[in-house]
Amino acid sequence: MQRLVYPICALIFSGVFSVMFFGAPSGDLMALYMAGTAVSAGLPDALYALPLDGLNDAARAPFLYPPIWAWLIAPVTQAVSFEAFANTLLVLQVVMLAVSVGLAWKVVRPPHMELAHFVLVSFAMLAVSAPVFQALGANQPQIISLFLVLLAFERYRAQSFAMAGVILAVAAAFKLAPLFLVLIFLLERNWRAAGAFLATGAALAAMSVALAGWALHARFLERVSFIDNQIILDTTNYAPEVLLYQLQALASGQATGWSLSETLTVAEPFWLSTLMAALMLAALAALILMRPRLIPGTAVPVLLMGFALATALFGPASWGFYFVLPTLLLPTLFHILPRLTAWRWIIALGLLQSFPAYLIYFEMSAALYVTTLMGVLCFGGLLLALVLSVFRAVRFEPDVPLHFR
Repeated sequence: MQRLVYPICALIFSGVFSVMFFGAPSGDLMALYMAGTAVSAGLPDALYALPLDGLNDAARAPFLYPPIWAWLIAPVTQAVSFEAFANTLLVLQVVMLAVSVGLAWKVVRPPHMELAHFVLVSFAMLAVSAPVFQALGANQPQIISLFLVLLAFERYRAQSFAMAGVILAVAAAFKLAPLFLVLIFLLERNWRAAGAFLATGAALAAMSVALAGWALHARFLERVSFIDNQIILDTTNYAPEVLLYQLQALASGQATGWSLSETLTVAEPFWLSTLMAALMLAALAALILMRPRLIPGTAVPVLLMGFALATALFGPASWGFYFVLPTLLLPTLFHILPRLTAWRWIIALGLLQSFPAYLIYFEMSAALYVTTLMGVLCFGGLLLALVLSVFRAVRFEPDVPLHFR
């Protein structure tokens, strides 16, 4: 019976959530589709023409992907309508989420936890998680990225190192954040995986430049740089800089309320950009220093979870759906925390980051984005707990636990 738990849960989840979000509007997908349409019409210069004031607009979101994807999607735009494209991709992405549970199991391999329990916990988290509702509600291609990341590290744990590097490079070519995950290969001194990543990344970059030319790539990088220097005020952005900016504005009397219905951008103050860069570097340094304290079987899931949290929190934008990957990796806590403490973290995050809780936070967000506050407290606290648990176990306990030897 236990062998049937995963396929039954996967089928139920896929069926329910495919129906629930069928026809959901997606600004990112529309931008991707229109970019492909522009390329197929011979108008590549239109790719990055849309201004960056509709970052969360389902009708007119700007195209923020590397140019190669516009060329790859162009044949699809000639064959199917946007509605058919979006709905097909929604079903595929729901299935990818269901499959990601199995991939996460093979990556994490939590001690003292059976597959059936892992599956039940994972699907329960997915079924109520606000980040999952945000991802599927916007039919976010980010799901493809997290699927590729988990597939890459599943292949890595299966000792198919070259394939792991290839898959991670494809994920990084789609979304830039997985670039940081190659540090895990380097920390593991797995030159085969790192070499495959670099070779595949170089091949994809060369292909992209050959197809689109350097001018479009320069404009893409300009957009990424511009967004990196902005604060994106949105209730689904869990960036600490949003919280700090709002607190500073409220303390100085410069703000009396914030828009809950639209996404606004303001230039990031120098002090805030410096602080965020310092926090990002501190998080990466702490994760790098953790590696020698972990055996290989524990190091991969712990570092993957840590890097996923750090890049989601301190990137140019920290959209809620970026935290679906850390949510799937939560049983990693059983590697580094006592079982009861790990369960408390999982239950607390399941409740505090549930979609009903998000709706309550949203209603409380007039003076301050409580949605962002809770995102920072939950996921920032999780990153801090993960790092501290590793250092504390080694430094202060006289009997070093097996997983840290």
